[in-house]
Amino acid sequence: METIDCEPNPNLFESMRSFGYSLETAVADIIDNSIAANADTIRVLFNGDGDDRYIAIVDNGSGMDEDTARKAMQLAGTGTGLTRSESDLGRFGLGLKTASFSQARQLTVYTKQPGNTTTLQWDLDDVAQAQRWSLASLNAFETKQMLPAPVRSFMEGTDHGTCVLWRKLDRIEASIGSGPHDLDAAMRVLLDYLGLVFHRFLNPYPGDTFERITIDINGMDVTRHDPFLQGNPAVQHASGAQPLTNLADGKPDAILRGYTMPFYNKLTDKDRRLLWLTGERGHTLFDTQGFYIYRAGRLITWANWFGLMAKKEDTKYARVRIDVSNRLDSEWSLDVKKSVAIPPKAVRQMMKTYIQTLAKPSRRIVSFRGRRDNANPMAPVWNVIKDRESYRYEINEENPWVSSFVDTLDGQQRSDFSKLLSVIASCIPFNDINSHYASDEKFDETIDETMLVVKAYTLWSSYKTTHGNDPEGFVKEYSHIEPFCLSNNCKTILKEATNVQ
Repeated sequence: METIDCEPNPNLFESMRSFGYSLETAVADIIDNSIAANADTIRVLFNGDGDDRYIAIVDNGSGMDEDTARKAMQLAGTGTGLTRSESDLGRFGLGLKTASFSQARQLTVYTKQPGNTTTLQWDLDDVAQAQRWSLASLNAFETKQMLPAPVRSFMEGTDHGTCVLWRKLDRIEASIGSGPHDLDAAMRVLLDYLGLVFHRFLNPYPGDTFERITIDINGMDVTRHDPFLQGNPAVQHASGAQPLTNLADGKPDAILRGYTMPFYNKLTDKDRRLLWLTGERGHTLFDTQGFYIYRAGRLITWANWFGLMAKKEDTKYARVRIDVSNRLDSEWSLDVKKSVAIPPKAVRQMMKTYIQTLAKPSRRIVSFRGRRDNANPMAPVWNVIKDRESYRYEINEENPWVSSFVDTLDGQQRSDFSKLLSVIASCIPFNDINSHYASDEKFDETIDETMLVVKAYTLWSSYKTTHGNDPEGFVKEYSHIEPFCLSNNCKTILKEATNVQ
């Protein structure tokens, strides 16, 4: 059988530009290489003004010798079949090129090790003109002339590291604009994105085996986002970690951990910043519920139930962290951009069973916020009335706050007041409440404790008449009744009322 050499046309580079990268995913792909090279300092340097517009990702990692650098610039220089360490964030041997060309027409890599420097450059215009795979190798003088001053300054401060430099930013200019402030605005978005994707490298979790790193963009530190509020005592943790063992060789190469976030009114401003909650679409508790899949500590995809459960308001506090080994890339259908991973069929039922259990605490937060479970019909101010196909709310006239007022009215007044309560109940602004709730806006739950004190005196006087002088019984009963139970000081208020003669 005859074989024919069939080399790809150099125009393949142009086709590779359409892999679907955004600026955020492209920069993150380059940072993966920096982390794999054991860098602990990574900087994104850029200039969006004037004729010399560029983006550079520089690090103090181990750097590359000339042969390794050439392979890095080669398409699929390191293939998917290569055995990788558990901490290696690489995958296809394409990321450097596909990520770079998705944003720019010129890619330069400058890398150094003690006593050795290498500079290589792909320029799509030169490749198109020559119709050859013409990789340029720059000498020391050409390198110095080509590197922007901030990049030179960083690289001169370390004897090992790598710079990935993008120029001819045609795709970036097409997507975000070419104005002097457009790239600045895009970099602010990138700042938050990197703070989420690499948050465990910026602040490792207990048990993580990698070292802490720092990332900055033109001197502005990337601060972490944390979808699980690690270390916050108000977060509920599902008991134990659940291994997914029905994979590949049967080893537990994927681990599930469940979390339930605190009720949104209990979140501090710091909590909201860590969770990256802005109230905008995609950044609410509702939008960010779901699975968060990590590969070697790097967040790949997030806020997705993968069709195993619908996103609902009553499950919006549920989060599941899945740590997946990089040995299972093919099973989890990891894409070139490392921004999509799909659970294999073999584990989907296990994941579904897990989230059905995890959803229960989230539903309890929504259903019983601030209310203690109490069978006493006097306990709530509002009663929910469930019909066959709908539900409604009524003010509970058995609640002592309401009933004690009704007792002061005559017959006609009682009738009028009952009608007023019906009107109030029928006019609950459900749509407006849902809108604010979906945006995670804080609801003012402030209880007028002066009002509670006055009412407690009145109720204690009535209680003594019917139950005798039993302060402990009074406190026990009314500390479970609204609105007293909504106050953190309810027992103190009730006890003080029993001391007044």
